[in-house]
Parts: sequence; structure tokens; C-alpha cells
Amino acid sequence: MPSLNDSRPGTTVRISGIDPGHRGGSRRRLLEFGFVPGAEVTVIARGATGGLLVGLGATRVALDSRTADRLRWAR
Repeated sequence: MPSLNDSRPGTTVRISGIDPGHRGGSRRRLLEFGFVPGAEVTVIARGATGGLLVGLGATRVALDSRTADRLRWAR
């Protein structure tokens, strides 16, 4: 399954889940932000160091590349 890190700016994907090996507070934080299965996320921009700026509803969230790699989406 591809990760959010595989998406290009301008792409909208539907989150299918968070990598099962990713546990703890940061996983819970992603869920609290709304990165839940079925949520639509739009990649707005990619930073120079690989991080992503994404849109989740009316919210904009900056993710580092490691975190974006843990968010999975289905075609």
C-alpha cells in the first residue's frame, strides 16, 4: 500500500490507515488531527527536506517525511 509520502502536490487521497508498526503518542496525535481511515487528504506542497504540507478539511498540517511515510492510502 502506498504511503502519503509517495503522493505528489495537488493529489487528493483517502487515508486507509496508519502503519501498524507505528504506535504510541504520535499515532494517537495523528488520529486526533483527523488522519483516520476514510479521511480525504490533499498534498499541497513538498518541502526542501521532504516534508509535506497537507490539507485535511479546512486544516493545513505540516508533516515530516518520516510521519508522512507512515500514513497509508488505498487507490
